[in-house]
Amino acid sequence: MAPRRAGFTLLEMLAVVMIIGLISSLVLPGFGFVTARALEDQAQELAAGLEFARQRTVMTAVPHRVVLDLDAEVWWVEWQPAPEAPDAAAVDEAERESGRIDLSPPPTQASEFVPLPSGAGRRARLPDGVFLASVSTPEGVVERERVAVAFERDGSADPAEITLLEEGGTGRVLQVRPLADAVRILDAS
Repeated sequence: MAPRRAGFTLLEMLAVVMIIGLISSLVLPGFGFVTARALEDQAQELAAGLEFARQRTVMTAVPHRVVLDLDAEVWWVEWQPAPEAPDAAAVDEAERESGRIDLSPPPTQASEFVPLPSGAGRRARLPDGVFLASVSTPEGVVERERVAVAFERDGSADPAEITLLEEGGTGRVLQVRPLADAVRILDAS
């Protein structure tokens, strides 16, 4: 009786290589799709945030802005609430004591921008593999630190283009036009 050798036959090795090839052909293309889908989803989410800030500005007549932190890869919505009004009872009492009614306009001092108290004010982190590449504004192109896209009381804004990229080089450009009702999403190529 001949001794058996330990090891695999050529046929067994070919079968294993074919199975690995079949599995990788089904799984690997999906990884690129997941990243591309994350880029598209993030572009849609950021566009919705910009549109939300514009619509809320028009509805409340309070300036809003979307802040983009290009270094930390996050963005959030802020607003500029009105400064605290003086206590009406104290003003009435002062007018009665002095016998004069103050007809001067209220102070127009602007308050600081603060994050919205709702969920829109929370920082939204970009998913892994998606990056804020740059923001083009009338002042120039910003590629680092923070930049804000601000909306005036009537909903108008300076034109801006926000470029999102994914690791594979695919990108999307979000165009904020001065008086448009919607943010346009374009292919970056």
